[in-house]
Formats: sequence, structure tokens, C-alpha cells
Amino acid sequence: MIRVLVLNAGSSSLKWTVLGADAALVAGADEAWTSANDADRTEQLRAALRRAPRFDVVGHRIVHGGPRFRAAVAIDDSVRGALERLKHLDPEHMAPALAGIDAVRTAFPALPQIAAFDTAFHATLPDAASGYALPFEWTERWDLRRFGFHGLSVAYAVERTSELLGETPRHLVVCHLGSGCSITAVADGRSVDTTMGFSPLEGLMMATRSGSVDPGLLLYLEEHCGLSTGELREALTHRSGLLGVSGVSNDLRKVLAAAESGSTRARLAYDRFVLSARRALGAMTGALGGVDAVVFTGGIGENSGEIRRDVARALAFAGLELDASLDANKSDRVVSAAGSRVRVLVIRSREDLAILKEVLRVRGAASGVS
Repeated sequence: MIRVLVLNAGSSSLKWTVLGADAALVAGADEAWTSANDADRTEQLRAALRRAPRFDVVGHRIVHGGPRFRAAVAIDDSVRGALERLKHLDPEHMAPALAGIDAVRTAFPALPQIAAFDTAFHATLPDAASGYALPFEWTERWDLRRFGFHGLSVAYAVERTSELLGETPRHLVVCHLGSGCSITAVADGRSVDTTMGFSPLEGLMMATRSGSVDPGLLLYLEEHCGLSTGELREALTHRSGLLGVSGVSNDLRKVLAAAESGSTRARLAYDRFVLSARRALGAMTGALGGVDAVVFTGGIGENSGEIRRDVARALAFAGLELDASLDANKSDRVVSAAGSRVRVLVIRSREDLAILKEVLRVRGAASGVS
């Protein structure tokens, strides 16, 4: 049976799993990068490849597909070169992902590799949702658009929701809440709006990312406070969000513990995070024209009952009601009350299974298997 190594070389960690074609887990690991140095990361990738059991093909999570890559593709020299040219769009994620591709090429030069893109699920965004109200000549000249992210997680959540409910909800909102956060409006299984846009900075408040900020404020900081573009980028990406507001941590659990111990800044960070998610949940519900089901996924979405309760309250007016007793079961589950007019699910994020599916699809197409 074919074995697939799913490699997720992200901005802060390296995750890998070896899966059978039937989705059975053979082995896996999740480790923080030991260094931000490119050479050190390459060595850590090589060590992971040496530890992994036998595999026949590699599937990579690639965060940004740019305007070209709207579906998973086999990686050849042309694709590798095109990915390199996308690096400027999201260097935080693209650099380690490219290092992963190169590490596999060096260790196993004949092994097929497949790139699966977080942005691909959002290729269905309609024109109204996929662009910005900027001068149209800018949009055309520089191919500016809202790409959306977390697409592999959302795609898996949609598929798993259909399995659990026995149908695909016509109006589904997927809340991916983790270190990065986004909320997506899904109509009949297709992304029609999402909170992240040109970059993963847009949208919700996150662990260390600011989320959406008035561009006028950023211009003010640059023009009147002397901050450079580099300083703004570093602060918006690494020193904002839960960490920036609380002054305690980027970890929601530590922020909550500090809030319960009396830290007013930690309480403010939690309240601001919840409000950010509630605003987005309402916006995505409005974009859909209603909501039949809401999914919570990602590290925070899966593990924090308090967040689910406080965010879901935004839809109490629509008849959403949670049943706290259902949270005792930690598997993928429905947590809405029996009489709730909006179903609520908690689904573990399995980007590896979404990537496995894409790898098998691309390999099947290459071999002529339907």
C-alpha cells in the first residue's frame, strides 16, 4: 500500500505524518523549530526525514498559492521556481515550506512531491469578495486579490461536517481559531467569503498577529511616529494579538489564567479576542444570508469551551443553543442542544488528511486512475 509523508513546515513548527492511503496513521511528530536560521532548519528537516518510516510520495502544505495555483499540483522544476517567486507574498510561511521541498529533493531525488495549497479552497470566492476597493488599475497591474488561508483545514471541516450530519449544510460557517485565526463562509460546500485576505494578517485578532487594523492608523504610525515598514511588519506579525494586548503570552490558556488572577490587560485581551471572533461570525453569517451550522476547529476552537460559549452567544438571537454536557466527549462532535436551530460542531483540524486526499487525487490523475 502506498504511504504518504505529509510535511507541514510552518513558520513556528515542523509537523509530519506518514499515512497509508486508507488514512491510517503510521507515524508522526510535531516539533518547534530549534532555530530560525535557514541552515539549522534544513538540518532539522533532514533529521526528520531520516526518522520517518518508509514513504512513497510527499505531500506539502503550502500556505500561499498566489494567483496561479488554484489546486494541488505535482512539484517539478517549473513549479518549484514559481513557488520561489511567490516567497515575497508570505516569507514567514513560504521559506520553511520551500526548505522542506528542497530537503526531500536532496535526500530522495526521484521521489514524487505534491504541493497542496491553503489558498486553493478560496479560489471559489466571487469577484465581490475576492477584491479590494482600490484603484482598479492597481488591481490589474499587480494582480491584487484576497486569497484567503486555512483552506486545507476548512476543506476537511466541511467534509467531516457532512459525515457527522449526513448532509452538507447549505449555509456553514467554519471558525478556525488557533495561533492563526480565520472564519469562512461556506455555501453548499464552496468558500464564498473569508476573513483573511491578501495576507494572513487580515481579519481576526490572533495569537501574535494584529488582525485587521485601520490603514489610516498604520499610515499615521509611519508618517508621524517614525516607524519604518520593517518595524510595522514585525510588530503586526509577532508582537500584537493576544501577546501584544495582554503582555502575558500568546497562549490563550495563560492569558485566561492571568485574567482570572486579576490582570486587567489579560482580561482585555480575552474580551477583545472574543469580540473580534463574534464580529467575524456575524459578518460571515450575513454574507451567507443565514446559517445552518457553525464549526469550531483549530487549537483554540477545539480545546476552549469558554471561547466556543462566548463566541457562539453572538448567534443566540438566531436560535443557537449549546449543550455543555456534550463537551465531555472529546472526539469530533455536535455540541448544540437538541432544540438549537443552528447546529454547532467541534472538529479536530486534520490538514494532513486534506493533504493526503489531494496527493491521492493528483497521483491518480497522473496515472490515469479515476
